[in-house]
Amino acid sequence: MYIKRLFAFLVILLVLAGCRPATPTSTEETINFSIISPSGAPALSLLDFVGDETVNYEIVDGSDVLAAEFTSQESDFIIAPVNLGVNLINNGAQYTLVSVLTWGNLHLVGTSEHLNTNTIAAFGEAAVPGRVLGVVGDVFEGITIDYYNSVQEVSAALLAGQYNAAVLAEPYLTMTQNQWASNNEGELYEIYDIQELYKEETGMSSYPQAALFVKTSLVQSNLQDIMNFANKMQTSITNYNNNPEALSARIDEVDLSVLGFANPDLIKQAYSRMALNFVYAYDCVDEIDTFLDLFEIELKSSSYIG
Repeated sequence: MYIKRLFAFLVILLVLAGCRPATPTSTEETINFSIISPSGAPALSLLDFVGDETVNYEIVDGSDVLAAEFTSQESDFIIAPVNLGVNLINNGAQYTLVSVLTWGNLHLVGTSEHLNTNTIAAFGEAAVPGRVLGVVGDVFEGITIDYYNSVQEVSAALLAGQYNAAVLAEPYLTMTQNQWASNNEGELYEIYDIQELYKEETGMSSYPQAALFVKTSLVQSNLQDIMNFANKMQTSITNYNNNPEALSARIDEVDLSVLGFANPDLIKQAYSRMALNFVYAYDCVDEIDTFLDLFEIELKSSSYIG
């Protein structure tokens, strides 16, 4: 009798074990994104993504690579000049504008506190610097502007004594000022904040430069994930704008060379003038419109997440 009862008990246990529901498994997938960014200030928008295994990023030089990316659609996100991206969208690129990441940071500096020369050096004649300087042209009436291909070349020409004044952008502005102070008596003065001149002419606080674009198909299929990614970027930029100590700690924590920066101390010094400010496109339509008018480009409501 005892053996029969024991056998029956074991059978019941086996049956119950067989009916027990399996341990639930997560069906939530980890979303991996790829993003490409130009070197310089825009790359710093990725500071909190360094080491994030769900984000694959690439830092590149030159607008040609970025333009090709809009055609190949290999990257989920593209950081690119707003005029470049919107123009390509208008011509069929399957991307959507999410936000502006960086704003104007052009400054005219010189060996004197006032503009007392007939010739200055600048860069980007057909790009943003040239168009913006055209807007504020009254200030430079009677001044010859020698345009170079890059801000690096302008910095070198100024340091070599070929000019008494030049238009520079961060972080080359801070780097040039540091080198000047090391090799010369006196300092390089800021003669004009070009953004202030632009504001006087247009009524806009500044002009958008680098912007975040996302593959349109992802907006349709993964909107919440897209917004989570964008919100993380916004929180990161806002935090470092308001907390220099946190910025310094983060720069010390990561290998900044993966974002294209060889001198972390320079970035700490220059960050506040790099004009990083995450603003969703729908919150700065007027600024974008005014700026794109310089390139005769139309911002359509279908071009951005609204």
